[in-house]
Amino acid sequence: MTAVQTINPSTFGPALFPYSQATIANGFVFVAGQVALDDENKVVAPGDAYVQTLVMLDRVARVLADVGGSLDDVVTATVYITSLDHLPEFNRAWEEKFGQHRPARATVVAGLLIDGLVVEVQSTAVHRAGSSV
Repeated sequence: MTAVQTINPSTFGPALFPYSQATIANGFVFVAGQVALDDENKVVAPGDAYVQTLVMLDRVARVLADVGGSLDDVVTATVYITSLDHLPEFNRAWEEKFGQHRPARATVVAGLLIDGLVVEVQSTAVHRAGSSV
């Protein structure tokens, strides 16, 4: 049986639903869907895909930093976006945060659970600190 370690950065507000911000197993970090919430769980920049993408990727980076990683360790991501109209601004922010690093990515048009949010990302990263938990 594989050991699974849960990650909940102390700098985040309490989770709004019953989940962990990430889990580590078999040499990977599985980051839960991240959205543009501040540390008091308030939506940042309602309706603004560019700013929300920067904030959500900052949250991913914070989760990964908590286990010794960074955005450079992300190998795949699934993005949920409320409208294709937001895609150009999302892609602009994505490219700013990732630079030349290009994780595999799927993008899906979907509704999100909190009013004002327009983008969410779930990602998987290599756990560089080691494959054991």
